[in-house]
Amino acid sequence: MKILSKKIIKGVGFIKVVPEEDDDFWHLYNLLSVGDIIKTSTHRKIVKESQTGTKVSEKRRIYVFLKVHEINYWADQYLLLSIKGRNCQESHWLSLGQFHTYEVELNQKIVIYKENWDRFHYAILDQIKQQQTLSEVAALIMEEGVGHLCLIGSATTRLKQKVEKQITKKRSANEQREKAMEEFFKACLAALEQDSLFEQVKCLIVASPGYVKDDFYQFLRNTFQKEEKYKGKQKMLEKIFLVRSSSGYLNSLMEILQDQQVQQRLENTKAMQEVMILEKFFEQLRLDITKVAYGKKDVEFAHSLGAIQTLLISDKVARAKDPKVRRQWLKVIEEIKNKGGEVFIFSSLHPSGKQLNNYTGIAAILYVSVQFDYEDDDEEEEQEEQVGQQIHQHQQQHQHAQDEFKMDVVVQKKFEEFGMEDGDDVDDDI
Repeated sequence: MKILSKKIIKGVGFIKVVPEEDDDFWHLYNLLSVGDIIKTSTHRKIVKESQTGTKVSEKRRIYVFLKVHEINYWADQYLLLSIKGRNCQESHWLSLGQFHTYEVELNQKIVIYKENWDRFHYAILDQIKQQQTLSEVAALIMEEGVGHLCLIGSATTRLKQKVEKQITKKRSANEQREKAMEEFFKACLAALEQDSLFEQVKCLIVASPGYVKDDFYQFLRNTFQKEEKYKGKQKMLEKIFLVRSSSGYLNSLMEILQDQQVQQRLENTKAMQEVMILEKFFEQLRLDITKVAYGKKDVEFAHSLGAIQTLLISDKVARAKDPKVRRQWLKVIEEIKNKGGEVFIFSSLHPSGKQLNNYTGIAAILYVSVQFDYEDDDEEEEQEEQVGQQIHQHQQQHQHAQDEFKMDVVVQKKFEEFGMEDGDDVDDDI
């Protein structure tokens, strides 16, 4: 992601960015919070009525100021980041307070204004500066007739394409079976060639049960030698790394990334660092349960004793909607780093991040053994506190729904102060 400009004073201000690749959608998702204001250009369906009463609709690119109301992120076979918000600045095409849903586009400028830039946001901005422009690793997980091609980036693991082909199991139809397997391998190669993926990635992991991966690699070698269009591209085969897996489906991905040979080859990538540290946590959990902690209460208690050597925290926890909760964990992260401890923020869209979320999204490896004993009264107090918070949140939402939306005058002045008041409905920079 390209950062075009940035102006933040005492935690208040804006950045102007351009998302350039898929991982940037995840970075934007973590930067954005409900209550932020974005400015960007977007398409909106405009309906016009002629003098004869005929209605004609057209898509028009317009500029919008949206106060963020809801943020949604999907990263399966299709990647989508949508931002729903109320319009903060009346225009000819969008009235004040009207809802609009903006779908983030690659190579489209977007301004994000926040009144509470904190350490978590600054850490993301640092990641953006350091990130590489291409996905580091691709994985083709396959078995007879089924293949799943995944891209493993610095922040996401995403299914790029699924390949399926009916393969006969009958021995009597051996010739037919071989032909079907060849067609399946051709489809897998076509998936790798889409968007020049094979040429762009640093490493391609090919995994399968049995000998399917070996047969596919031999097919690639033969194809690259025979066909003229692959002349001079044989070096691409050096990127391929063959690994055994229990199946040809996505649930085998974590198992593949835990393979020692894969870890040695990919040890410098962010995704692999997360896998290795999570594996270290589970190994310590098996050896000595008193030298690990997981869950909010246990990790807080271990931190109060200064016993945390390595903190594992999911971005799901670090970007909590409640500002108090977010600030609490950011403070813990900062204190652990200041004491010489390590902190790993896991992406929920990597298999390792999903696995950590199964363990409450927060865990720690400890310097020393710690015994965790609590009174039952604490659980009752915590339940009462949660009920109180839910009632308060419901009341706030109800009040917000009743109030007529108005553009905050203070925010208006800050727009002017920070130089965000550009002309609308034009195609120049924002």
